[in-house]
Amino acid sequence: MLSRRQLLAGLGVTGATAATAAVSSAALASDGDDGRYDWPMARYDPAGTGHNPDATGPKDGVEVAWQQDTESPMHGLTAPILLGETLYGVGRQSLVAFDRESGEIRFAREGQYWSTPARAAAKAYRSDTLAASSREGIHGLNADGGYELFGRSIGTERWHAPGEESRRWSGSAPREPSPVAADGTVYAVVPETDRVVAIDASSGHLEWERTIGDPRSSGTNRPVVSEGTVYVSSRPGDLVALDADTGEVRWSEQPDPNPDSALNYRNFRPPTATEAGLVVPDREGVALLDPTDGSVLWEYDLDGNATDGSAAVAHGTAFVTDGEESLHAIDLERGEREWTADYSPDVDPVVADGVVYLGYQYAELVAIDADTGERRFAYDDSVYFAQPIVGDGVVYVLTDEGLLALEEAS
Repeated sequence: MLSRRQLLAGLGVTGATAATAAVSSAALASDGDDGRYDWPMARYDPAGTGHNPDATGPKDGVEVAWQQDTESPMHGLTAPILLGETLYGVGRQSLVAFDRESGEIRFAREGQYWSTPARAAAKAYRSDTLAASSREGIHGLNADGGYELFGRSIGTERWHAPGEESRRWSGSAPREPSPVAADGTVYAVVPETDRVVAIDASSGHLEWERTIGDPRSSGTNRPVVSEGTVYVSSRPGDLVALDADTGEVRWSEQPDPNPDSALNYRNFRPPTATEAGLVVPDREGVALLDPTDGSVLWEYDLDGNATDGSAAVAHGTAFVTDGEESLHAIDLERGEREWTADYSPDVDPVVADGVVYLGYQYAELVAIDADTGERRFAYDDSVYFAQPIVGDGVVYVLTDEGLLALEEAS
């Protein structure tokens, strides 16, 4: 672990040292199809599955591989991302890049970015673009970091998409819906609005904009993208399917007045796109919808009170927390319960190599067997945990002090 003095020295990157502090462009200059982008955005992929089929993580106990403290607080409701040999984390005051193997800080750039960044291929540049929400809109950032000169970031920001300065206190923790990137386009919710936008990842050009919900809405969730369609939900109850190229509405659903229907929702949570259909959790239940028209394929009663989180999907099973006492494993084909496990917070589970990982702000990091619901381990040696991600045998999670890497205990 670097000392505070070493850390402070590392943050003062100058133009002369930028080449060594920045991430290698060659390491990021592919389209992401070669498997090197281990966790390129929140929820892993544009569909929001929270599942990397190639990743492995610790199963039966963990120990610290490394921990890197940072100058400014990194905790919030954001997850890190992993691109090649570099991890990126967003804090209250900065974007920080960490070395995957050692945790060493490669660069830190000031900026109040309020979401997990999303990696997007940018044809106009040699390195990728990282799209992140901020208090002023959506920003396209240089994945190499640019450089720092006389305390100012040079070449870090490539573009700034539409947005208005937030009324929120600037020191508050990040929690804006994270952007999603697919096929060179960034799909995002403009902070503190119900406007969904599509932005060219290279230029920042606004391709289309659509307002979701109506005056009843209290917030729009992170969109998901699958098969040329953008699906986005708002609270208390609108779900819209948009053409990914044009923003044209393909279909929309609002709460069903039938009290026995799973669409009688008071609070939509973010959807997850799967081959079986669109998994849509809400405060009290989960529905699987036909992605072509929004019709209900099955309904599942959570008997809970969940106001946050989303479903992770892996190998035909959806994993959803109910906000009361349980994590539910639901068979996607039948809509029936496979098992439940004791877990009370409503969070965004992630899955890798047969293990469900869950992290919560003031609780613990938990691993649960995806087949049986058996608790494999719990780690509580931090005050705060954000949503974890999984790489080659390692779980990475932002804590109250910085970034933590956990590996299988020896």
